[in-house]
Amino acid sequence: MRRTRIGLLLSAVILVIVGSLPGVALADPTPGETGQGGQHENWLKNVLHGEGIVQTKKGPIRVAMQNGTATAATETSVTVRSTDGYTKTWTLAQNAKIYNDHMSVQPGALQAGSMVVVGGPITVSGGGGSPAASPTTTYTAQIVLIQSTAGAGTGTGTETPAPAPATS
Repeated sequence: MRRTRIGLLLSAVILVIVGSLPGVALADPTPGETGQGGQHENWLKNVLHGEGIVQTKKGPIRVAMQNGTATAATETSVTVRSTDGYTKTWTLAQNAKIYNDHMSVQPGALQAGSMVVVGGPITVSGGGGSPAASPTTTYTAQIVLIQSTAGAGTGTGTETPAPAPATS
């Protein structure tokens, strides 16, 4: 039950921020101007990675997100490298939500070279107070947004970039 709530919370937050669900209405950040529906998809483009604490009914949990290029991908994990060189391997949750072009896809759709946004809880285990035993930190991907895919010509990597916003 806890993982479901965490996943739903992360899914809702990230998907609303990025605007990646069909039919999600977001307020226009510049009132009076008309914009394209996809303009919100670039909100996280300059956010490389981060961690925070989210309050749940069962108490606070530690969460993380990362924006970057998948350097390796399997059915159970994805390694992401942000543009500043920060690299992290994320374990895919059994119920991970993976989206490509506003559609839910299977973990096999993740490919090395794809631009992705990954988010989920962080768990720390082990260590037990012994100086010789160091704790293990696990980053679990509850949600993965595939921004662009590797390998043009596959039918999934031909997105047209959104036009740059007009400047006054």
